[in-house]
Amino acid sequence: MKIHRVLQSLGIVFVVVAAVGWLSGWFEHKISPEERTAAADQVSAYARTALAERIRGPAFEWSSGTVQSASHTTVAARILARIETVRVVAGNDVAAGDLLVTLDARDLNARAAQARASLKAARAQRDLAKREVDRADELLKRGVATPQRYDQAFSTFQVGETEVSRLRQILSEAETSLSYTQIRAPVAGRVIDRLAEPGDTVSPGQPLLRLYDPAALRAEAPVRESLAVGLTVGDELRVEVPALTTTIGGLIDEIVPFAEPGARTLLVKISMPGDAQPYAGLYARVAIPAGDRARILVPAEAVTRIGQLEFVTVIETTGAAQRMVTSGERMDDGRLDILSGLVGGERVVVGDRAPGS
Repeated sequence: MKIHRVLQSLGIVFVVVAAVGWLSGWFEHKISPEERTAAADQVSAYARTALAERIRGPAFEWSSGTVQSASHTTVAARILARIETVRVVAGNDVAAGDLLVTLDARDLNARAAQARASLKAARAQRDLAKREVDRADELLKRGVATPQRYDQAFSTFQVGETEVSRLRQILSEAETSLSYTQIRAPVAGRVIDRLAEPGDTVSPGQPLLRLYDPAALRAEAPVRESLAVGLTVGDELRVEVPALTTTIGGLIDEIVPFAEPGARTLLVKISMPGDAQPYAGLYARVAIPAGDRARILVPAEAVTRIGQLEFVTVIETTGAAQRMVTSGERMDDGRLDILSGLVGGERVVVGDRAPGS
């Protein structure tokens, strides 16, 4: 038992001595003058360095969305007919009233011509009946004709007037149907889909072309409900379109007042200026304000990418060392927000090595 207590006491003493030695720096590696010279030569081999700056500022959460047009139009056929010509292709800009598609009009032309001929004959019959009414009226006033003859003439005139009205309506319907053979742009826009070709037989309601208004583009993105409730119509947000390598400022045009039950998001629509000129359907990212947070910023040139990995070269006391990092958004001044791998105040290498090193 005494031996056990002695060993226990010696163990405590050893731990205390080791702790004192560690605090005093007994176990630290002493950098030799040769190592310091080698480290200095390694650092001087780089042309430029920069400080990893730690700042605190507004944070943003990027939401993925799509560029859409607030005005979509589908051009469809209104009659059963064969397509003769399609005058536009996808990408064409059209003005309101431009002729887009021509349908076969032979049957409708014949029907309209027949209606015109029938109407002309009915008008002649009506006019003849009207003259007969006038003659019977004159004879009745002179006491030569009987009221019965006048009534018969007036009845014939009324039948003729009714027939003229009926045939006039038939002609109007035939001419309206004939106008449907020339399909024109209902609004100004850009063609994005051509869904039919010459020779196709189309039926009423069948889509032929799709248009959108390039002057009414907006970014639509689902926003996390906890952030969306802090937004209001008219707020300005940043919209990034990676395909165009551009960032656009837009105003919130609409917030759909319904949260998707599964995703817990609200759809936010941001109008884009007319001079932005992206294409509908492009991928877009919207910066949603998410409070403040601390950032570590370095020049974008300091980050090297190898595949999916990102690295920076950090200047340490023993020389330059490569370190893996994770970058976030690019700031307006060109610097990158480093999410992990660096702390504020560290110095990183920017650009290539110095000439001759």
